[in-house]
Amino acid sequence: MLPLAHVSSDKKEIALINPWAVNLDAYKKKLEQAIISYERRLNLVIWRALSQEERDKFEADGPVPYIQHKETLLEALENLGWPVSYEDVKLLEDEILTALTYIQQASDLQEAVKKEIEKKENGKLKSKTRQKHQIFVTHKSQKVIARSDITGFYYPGTVIKNISSTCALVDFSNGETCDVLVKFTIPVGGAMPCPHLQVGDYVFARTGTRAENECYVPAIVIATPQRVETGDKFYTVLLFNNREEHCIRSELIKISQTKYAYSCQYIRTVQTVDYEV
Repeated sequence: MLPLAHVSSDKKEIALINPWAVNLDAYKKKLEQAIISYERRLNLVIWRALSQEERDKFEADGPVPYIQHKETLLEALENLGWPVSYEDVKLLEDEILTALTYIQQASDLQEAVKKEIEKKENGKLKSKTRQKHQIFVTHKSQKVIARSDITGFYYPGTVIKNISSTCALVDFSNGETCDVLVKFTIPVGGAMPCPHLQVGDYVFARTGTRAENECYVPAIVIATPQRVETGDKFYTVLLFNNREEHCIRSELIKISQTKYAYSCQYIRTVQTVDYEV
């Protein structure tokens, strides 16, 4: 019943040597089935040992649950001179209690493993966050696109310095200098990755024909170049405002669905505020 487990000498403690190798849900199910089997056996053994007179006291057609009628049943057996020895009854009862203990311990182990996994995942997330922040500490002159709190659009700029691990001072190409949260900046230029784009991908698309009007807005790729080798290099994207644009690959920055949704929501929020004002 206890695969890959160590049981203490008093059989009250169980330690799985390798909990990852044990299907604890299946293990608990087997224990539950064993409990049902032991309870049925215990109930039946005692019922058969009772006289008809003792059975009539329970007003039942068959075996009654030992756990619910323990004191009454033990008293009846004692009055009958123990047709079933107390040791045999106690042995079956102990097996049931032991199985219940193992079920609880397995549940406790599952909870402990769950907490350990969550702890490791949180540690990895914090580590990744620190690594992202360290990129900006190392590259203070990094070219970026950074979000404007006023419009919600992303504009080209350069990181001047790091104010903190979560905030950087950005010099935008339009001449403005602002503090921007690191999570709202995206490195551009240089040896940056340029992943393949396909229909349904989320991107920041560059708009504006003049440098001072250049910005990046959230969009979805709705068509890709048919034949890149012939010069047909334009991607068709649907901007956040449902307007279609044609962009070359260098004008698109792939982003996650979460960043796309958050950016669209923020733009709608600031535009609503501007309208109300």
